[in-house]
Amino acid sequence: MLITNLQSSFKFAHLALLTLLLSACGSDITQTSPLVDEAELPKKVGIAQDGALKQHLESIRQAYNVPAITAITVKDGLVYEIASTGYRDIQSLEPVSDNDRWAIGSVAKSMTALLAARLVEQGFITFDTTVIDIFPELKGQIRPEHETITLQNLLSMTSGLQKDIDVKDQQWYDNTKPLTELRYELTKEVLNTAAVKTRSEFWYSNVGYVIAGHMLERVSNQTWEWLIGAEVFGQLGITNYGFGEPSFESAKQPKGHIYENGHWHGVTEEKKVAPKVYGPAGTVNISLPELAVYFSSVLEGMQGGDNIVSKESYKMLLSPYSKIQDSHSEYAMGWYVKSDKTAFGHDGFTGAFSVSSLLYPSQNNAYFAAVNGDTDNATKALSQALEVLMKRNSIE
Repeated sequence: MLITNLQSSFKFAHLALLTLLLSACGSDITQTSPLVDEAELPKKVGIAQDGALKQHLESIRQAYNVPAITAITVKDGLVYEIASTGYRDIQSLEPVSDNDRWAIGSVAKSMTALLAARLVEQGFITFDTTVIDIFPELKGQIRPEHETITLQNLLSMTSGLQKDIDVKDQQWYDNTKPLTELRYELTKEVLNTAAVKTRSEFWYSNVGYVIAGHMLERVSNQTWEWLIGAEVFGQLGITNYGFGEPSFESAKQPKGHIYENGHWHGVTEEKKVAPKVYGPAGTVNISLPELAVYFSSVLEGMQGGDNIVSKESYKMLLSPYSKIQDSHSEYAMGWYVKSDKTAFGHDGFTGAFSVSSLLYPSQNNAYFAAVNGDTDNATKALSQALEVLMKRNSIE
């Protein structure tokens, strides 16, 4: 990545965290990728708000041959600059807009963790509540060692549970069953499967987040989707969001793309992407201006403030719980954290969208970029876009 040439300590912090984000917690990218022409990359990036961000993003889009790319800088609680370029659907060539909704994948994990803190404060559950506390009927039906896994373990990636279920299995796409029923079936299956890591050690687990979300569903008697809408987005005034592939909800939204046989193809119902049962692990789609509202609230919590949860809850959410091997980063609840807490971030991959976020509480800045495709080209485009955003904002 070009960012490896940046020498300042602040940008080095960005590099260390971003490298981890784009390699440790996304989908396993097995697709072949389009050709790259890095001669197209912008030579000069200008300064924020000079009106040139879209031009630079278009250069990145062409260099890495992706359908569309969008990026935003959030500064002091406001959208500092935003731009989008490329196509909602590579076939129709309809252009993307700055208000489109993008599937954000695992960036939504911090939203599930924030939701958990809301329900903890309301007395529905505690971070020390175990899976058997919530599902007592499963005693004797799951592995005994898993009975004491806590909500905190699940949210902090210290449960030791496997990373994923087989997302190609048709049972997880059964739309005749309520999502809560599917999540219960997933919970039983995963908790009856051997651990892959020692409890308390970092091990990335999407299914752990699904189980955490289902615990919240059980204690509230509401779906995770309803809870996120009411307890997180509703509290922040966020309305432009949805769940799953955006184009399945509206034709006027970006379509995720898969690269096959030398061409990008827009996803269809037949081309399976992350199933909706994965909701708590990352099925949110949202517009960037609304995402800016969310990032601004989290930055306030990172700086010791409070808003929809108390500062004590934010401290609980943002404190690292496990060291990540061979890195200078740790994992909190829904966030990768640089060990000195100068930088927080998370990426997301859905199989058809790729995104990445970086937050710097001392600067009160957040950066986010998204591509409606999922290959290593998309990963490179994200890295380049975030670097451009930071250079334009003079992060030295």
